[in-house]
Amino acid sequence: MSELQQTKLWDDWDDINLSTSERRIERLEILLCQKVHKGEDISECLQVLEYLKNCTTHQKLESVFFRRVHSKMTFNSWQIIGQATLISLVAISCCFAMYKIATSSISNNSSSELSLAKQLSKSTPPHSKKHHR
Repeated sequence: MSELQQTKLWDDWDDINLSTSERRIERLEILLCQKVHKGEDISECLQVLEYLKNCTTHQKLESVFFRRVHSKMTFNSWQIIGQATLISLVAISCCFAMYKIATSSISNNSSSELSLAKQLSKSTPPHSKKHHR
């Protein structure tokens, strides 16, 4: 008994699993071999087989394409987040530096005003006390 005769005939639909495109291609190849063995016309089987193989290839390519697009979009998103974080850190650092400069100049001005006031109070003659006596 040949291998082709041992294979289930296409008419045995109860046990045939056609859930994936690979399984459908496999069954169509079996049908094609059976038709060739019987001497029947196989042109339609070849067209359908070509169509199924193209669909499978197209689905695989689509899957690869969408995974690459998704990973590129994820990378771009993380890059934007990183740049925004860096800009925020630089802005916060600049604001903090400006605050330090402002408070430093205010305290320097206050210190210089206090020392100037002390110097003025020391240099002014106490003639106001003389007038009160």
